[in-house]
Amino acid sequence: MNTIGIKELQTNPGKLSHALLHNEYLLITRRGEPLGVALPFGLPLLENGMKNWVALKAFQAGDISLGQLGKVLGKNKHDTLALLGELNIPFADYDLQEDLQTLEALFNA
Repeated sequence: MNTIGIKELQTNPGKLSHALLHNEYLLITRRGEPLGVALPFGLPLLENGMKNWVALKAFQAGDISLGQLGKVLGKNKHDTLALLGELNIPFADYDLQEDLQTLEALFNA
């Protein structure tokens, strides 16, 4: 695995492009400490776990729907929801206080 410091990456971003185009991956560091890994999309690692992790992160960020997540994971809705539960990833994002205020306003109208 090749390593590149964040400063070098900022001054020479072409090194990242070159590595990815040549199906290599890079360990990105800051002051010698690992920050992350840059991987080309064609790497088998993406198909064997990383793809699922990226899809889960995209779902958490609201970038893909539950149905899209299930499709990427190859799971039906029930199994996708079960997995989200196991990973403690909420599948619904709502503000309970806002809902309670709405209900109160409806009952007081």
